[in-house]
Amino acid sequence: MGSGHILVYAFDVFMQLYEAEGQSPRTAAELILENNLFGLDIDQRAFQLAYFALMMKGRQYSRRILSKQLRPNVYAVPNNAEIGEAELQLVQMQFNDQKKAQQDLLTLVEGFKNGDELGSLIKFEGLDFENLKSGLNNTNVSFFDQSIKEMILVGELLQQQYEIGITNPPYMGSSGFGSVLSKFSKKQYPNSKNDLFAMFMERWNNSISFTGYNTMVTMQSWMFLSSYEVMRKNILAKNTITNMMHMENMVMGIAFGTAVTIIKNNYVKGFKGTYHQIKTVDVSSNLEPSIIPIPGNRFNQITQDEFSKIPGSPIAYWVSEKLLHAFVVGKRFGDLLLSAQGMTTGDNNTFLKYWYEVKVNEISFNSDYINMTSKWYPMNKGGEYRKWYGNNDYIIWYNQESLELLKTKSGFRHDGKEYYLKESITWSSITSGSLSMRYRPSGSIFSNASREAFNTKINYLNSKNTMLYVLAIMNTKLGDLFLKILNPTINTPTGDIQKVPIIFNQSIDRIVIDFVKDCIGIVSKDWNSFEVSWDFKKHPLI
Repeated sequence: MGSGHILVYAFDVFMQLYEAEGQSPRTAAELILENNLFGLDIDQRAFQLAYFALMMKGRQYSRRILSKQLRPNVYAVPNNAEIGEAELQLVQMQFNDQKKAQQDLLTLVEGFKNGDELGSLIKFEGLDFENLKSGLNNTNVSFFDQSIKEMILVGELLQQQYEIGITNPPYMGSSGFGSVLSKFSKKQYPNSKNDLFAMFMERWNNSISFTGYNTMVTMQSWMFLSSYEVMRKNILAKNTITNMMHMENMVMGIAFGTAVTIIKNNYVKGFKGTYHQIKTVDVSSNLEPSIIPIPGNRFNQITQDEFSKIPGSPIAYWVSEKLLHAFVVGKRFGDLLLSAQGMTTGDNNTFLKYWYEVKVNEISFNSDYINMTSKWYPMNKGGEYRKWYGNNDYIIWYNQESLELLKTKSGFRHDGKEYYLKESITWSSITSGSLSMRYRPSGSIFSNASREAFNTKINYLNSKNTMLYVLAIMNTKLGDLFLKILNPTINTPTGDIQKVPIIFNQSIDRIVIDFVKDCIGIVSKDWNSFEVSWDFKKHPLI
């Protein structure tokens, strides 16, 4: 609800609808406030502003509205941390069914124990609010009873179904949750617990009537990230995305992508939703786009069933039929190579060095096994954009002495140790541009800043050639395009890489392998032409 700006706009829309049906503005204003607009917020001041704004809108059309017993359906969510079963015995209200009312009131006070933190994420089911409201007409109502009355009115709003939901929910990742919200999210919203906005999406999708629509302005992360996969698949299976406006970073003045999504609360088979994109440049002059869809931007009308052809079912609305077909017929990266993430030292300053910072005879280059008497080993740590070969800069202190010290570091993780020193292809875990993968010969340990893929027993060519063929595909524009479909963020997690389709073509396999070997040779020669390489011999100009 916030300060009610969406409610005020909705008031004007409803006024037009009522007037089109022949209602007088005065009657329409009263009907809108009584029957059409509802809002909740955890902030008392925001509630007061929204209440005032709506009453002023009503006063615009009905001069007597302030003297009538008319109250907009907007509330601050109550917080009743001190009320329990014993205190409920003090309630003086008389209900039609006193026993049922006591049971339902206990459910309400338990639900609102942390109302000021959980807000409209709180849900109620099966409470008899008609019975509870029968006690609100008592003339002798104490201050305590007034608190109970507020819980009843807000609780009813949280239980009932709505035809239309419109909101811009709060955005906050789970790392910012307090203990109460964290525990609540894991129990009540296991599929959307990673961010508040996703929890609100799930919560209000479930509170819209079968014929209704839920419209939300949210972060784009739910459309792609694996942490929202279950939630995303539930939406695609049970609901229908009718419209989506997908906005780049900074379109709304915030440094991440957002999406306005209209979701119909039932599944319509074969329905083609309309999806379009707004880029930052489209609003860079503080002007609204004059044409939607904007020429040159992503635009498509597509059935959401097509998304299930892509692993993880991302909302990749711009994908062509040929790309979708590649996901259906291709072998997955993860079926061909085994991917892993590496070590986290918890103290890179102590354990990592540039190779030229230590005595070269203390570094175990090209080793195929860990010798605990050696001190330093090459360390793959990701690095800048570079394809085919390179970024061989770091070494790690890795022997029995360092392991004992590593174990004392709170951030230490010994991930991927069974793959240390093995031949691999590698890429950086975070990239602001296009994907770049490199061949890494055996002899290196790798860190969590990089990701590695290794040969498995399943090979469609011989083992090394399978790795090189995959490297070739991933270093093309097509490989980057596939990854952007699966996850269009700066992160390149192992899980998404494993879903990229690889299509083998026997007629060009040998050509591709030879091409990759040439690329690795050319780029490695370039890398080794400078003193920063541990394989440097002499400068090419000498």
